[in-house]
Amino acid sequence: MAAQRTGVQKLRTPEEARQFLRDNGITVVEFARQNGLDRHAVNDALRGVGKGNFGKSHQAAIALGIKRDPDSCTKPANSRQKPTPGAKSGKAGTAKSGSKKR
Repeated sequence: MAAQRTGVQKLRTPEEARQFLRDNGITVVEFARQNGLDRHAVNDALRGVGKGNFGKSHQAAIALGIKRDPDSCTKPANSRQKPTPGAKSGKAGTAKSGSKKR
């Protein structure tokens, strides 16, 4: 039996997102205002116009549940991993201070 992940929501299709708004009596304009989005971007996401990869359309797709929030997988709510003692942060192989090219 495969283990199930908890807290991961199923993504909606644009049609399911539109039906969600209808079922809850929320207009596109109202949804856009509540989430600080452009109503045109929300409408385009609901119509399936574009992929929602960048900017306003990307934010609208995330808010509607059509796309997963990219930070949701990279920032765990409760990490068990502890930092290694003595680990250095910063870029590896940086030039020593005071050395200049001539």
